[in-house]
Amino acid sequence: MKDRESIGTADQRRTSRKSLEAPVTLRIETSALEGQSDNISRAGLLLYSDQPIRVTVEVADAGGRRTYKGRLIRLQRISESNVGLAVEFDPD
Repeated sequence: MKDRESIGTADQRRTSRKSLEAPVTLRIETSALEGQSDNISRAGLLLYSDQPIRVTVEVADAGGRRTYKGRLIRLQRISESNVGLAVEFDPD
């Protein structure tokens, strides 16, 4: 996806990054989430929750297929048909 723009979070990063363009499968393990609404409109609802959204991520690259466990920490609409998702991996 060469057409996406980087989300400017470099100042918040705790570890270095390297570029990786590889097929990824994300499985959501959390089947229900409870929280508190902040606002609502005809178009949608904003809610806050202290419960993690647990995920499993599979990455297939030249080195093979790797699986990581973690939690979804951000979802951002990039365009009308594209979203960016940030996953924080569990410590080893």
